[in-house]
Amino acid sequence: MAYLSLIDLDGSIPAQFLLQALDDDNDQVIDAAVWTKVLAAAEEEVDSFLEGRFTLPLTTVPKLMKQATQAFVCELLYRRRGTPDETNPWKKQADGLRKRLAQVQAGDLKLSAAPDSDAIMPDPAAVVILEDSALGTTGRRLA
Repeated sequence: MAYLSLIDLDGSIPAQFLLQALDDDNDQVIDAAVWTKVLAAAEEEVDSFLEGRFTLPLTTVPKLMKQATQAFVCELLYRRRGTPDETNPWKKQADGLRKRLAQVQAGDLKLSAAPDSDAIMPDPAAVVILEDSALGTTGRRLA
């Protein structure tokens, strides 16, 4: 299951630039093979954060995964056309999403099961619960 479709980029990148970024043979038509490669590279980057923590591919695409894939695709499209990272309009957003995916990887954030949900919750396995005792021992970790 693809995390993103070409239609999902509508409004994210100017249409003329999108065509230029995906038309390597200059025939004024988006090259399907180029789109497939760019999308695969972005999805592989997302998956690299989730491997070992989740069984991939997921049956539904959580919103964070879709947002990250979109940002990574847009960042790659600007790179394909020679935009340096310092001026790439998608670099900062892509880096922010990399940080969020790293938090998912570490277990600090949990992917929402609902693909349209903004909710990202702490992973229960990463939460430490401390117990205060009336007997004077404080901060003992509960097992």
